[in-house]
This record gives sequence, C-alpha cells and structure tokens, in this order.
Amino acid sequence: MASVAVLFSLNYIISKFGLHSFNPLTFAYLRITSSAIILNFVLHERNPAPLASDDGWRLAGFAVLGVVINQSLFLAGLAFTKAHVAAILMTAMPVFALGAAIALGRERATTAKIGGIALAAAGALVVVGREGFSGTTKSLVGDLFIIGNSLAYAMYIVLSKPAMARLSARRVIARMFAVASVVMLPIAAWPLLHEHWSAIPSQAWLALSIVIAGPTIGAYLLNAWALKHADSSVVAAYTYLQPVFTAFLAAIFLHEQIRSIAILAAVMIFSGVYISGRPAPPAVTEAAVPGNPD
Repeated sequence: MASVAVLFSLNYIISKFGLHSFNPLTFAYLRITSSAIILNFVLHERNPAPLASDDGWRLAGFAVLGVVINQSLFLAGLAFTKAHVAAILMTAMPVFALGAAIALGRERATTAKIGGIALAAAGALVVVGREGFSGTTKSLVGDLFIIGNSLAYAMYIVLSKPAMARLSARRVIARMFAVASVVMLPIAAWPLLHEHWSAIPSQAWLALSIVIAGPTIGAYLLNAWALKHADSSVVAAYTYLQPVFTAFLAAIFLHEQIRSIAILAAVMIFSGVYISGRPAPPAVTEAAVPGNPD
C-alpha cells in the first residue's frame, strides 16, 4: 500500500508534464486504452476460470467507478489545479470509503479507525490551511473534480473488495480497463479528433508511457492485491501518504518549497495511517473478566 502511495504521488508530477501538451481527456483515454491492451494481451492470465453470470456487470460497474470516472475527473482536475492541492484533496477519499463501508455493513467503526483517519485528516487540513487555494474559478472547478474523483475511487475500493478476494486481481483489473476503454470512447472522441498530434513533444509521450507503466498498471495491480489482505478503509487511508510524497517530489521536480508546517502535517498523517491500520484488540469474553468464577 505504501508502494501504491509512492506510484500515485509520482502520478501527480509526471501527469502535470504530460498535461502541458495533451488535452486531459485525450491523456486519460490513451492511458486507459494502452493499459487495457497491455493487461489483456501482454500480462493476461492463461486459462482463467470462467466468470459467474453476474460478474460481467459487476466488473463493468467497477470499471465506470474505478477507471472512467476516476481517471477522467482526476486528470481534468489536475489540469485545472496545482499538484499539491490535488494530493491534499485526495485525502477525502478514506473518509468516503469508511462511511460507505460502514453503511454497507462491510466494516465496524472502531475507535482506532475513526481516530486514525481523523488524525490523518487533521494533518491534511494543516497543509490546506498553510497553502490555501488560488481563489480562481478554474482552480475551484479543478478542486471539485478531484473531490468527485475521490468519491468515485472510494466507492470502487469498498464495492470491489469481495470480488478482489474471490477473483484474480490481475483478471479483474484487465477486464475493468477493457470495459473502460470502450465506455470512455464517446466521451473522449471530440478531444481525440481535435488533438494537435504533431505538436506533442517527445517528453509528453514519455510522461504518458511512465504513467501507464507505474501509476496505472503497477499501482492498480498492487492496490487490488492489497484489498485481499486489509480492510478497504485501511487501504484508502494510505492515500494520506500521497501529500507527503507529492510535496517532496514537487520540491525536486517543480521547485516547490517544503515548509516546516508540512513536516508537522507529515508526522500527523503517518501517525494516523499507523493507528487506523492497527488490528482491533480481541473482544473481551466473560471468562476473561477479572473476578469471574469461571
């Protein structure tokens, strides 16, 4: 999960370079379609077990939430707002995931989970309070897109957990990207037709290739594997690592200054992730109560 956080953090920086030349929807569609081709024809499983009759529709829903809506809103929002603001706003996702999981009866709202997420959220708010937003309409739209992206991905994490435990993660992700490449074609058709392909520099194509290999294929497969071994809200809580990693990467590649308050926020965020990820203590039984004659 920490590796996923690093890859997603790199995504903010590298995608920013690519979005200087690509339309956001063009970038998103090329990312999704290329990933679908690689996952289904290069990294595909041999002789997979047949899917259940209702798995097709279920995976199609995951594709809409976890790929189409997620990628479209993320890249559109990133094009309109700053990388570090996008990373901070993504920390709303674990709150959405925990609320959805509790509402669906998938998880129990323990004190440790709620307290850890609250502490990590407070750390993210420290960054928001220090950095602030630019105040322009364009950045506000971008911020709303990122929040919508967070909500869609949170729902995907919670709803896909049972399928990830039952099916192969590689197969689920491959099918999701295949479906998404078809569903998103009408959405991306206009920018694809009007893209100035000859004006796109080689650096932008390199950025797209890196995003496909790392933050897309690698991160999705790792995240799907993690869903088999941890509660969905814990997986989501590792999103709180992204603002920390993104701040350091932005300082290196985008020359953004790291302030002492960001270090304080990082401590709070890491502490919150640790607390929310700790296993719940075993339930106290009647026999374990001191003074019980049994």
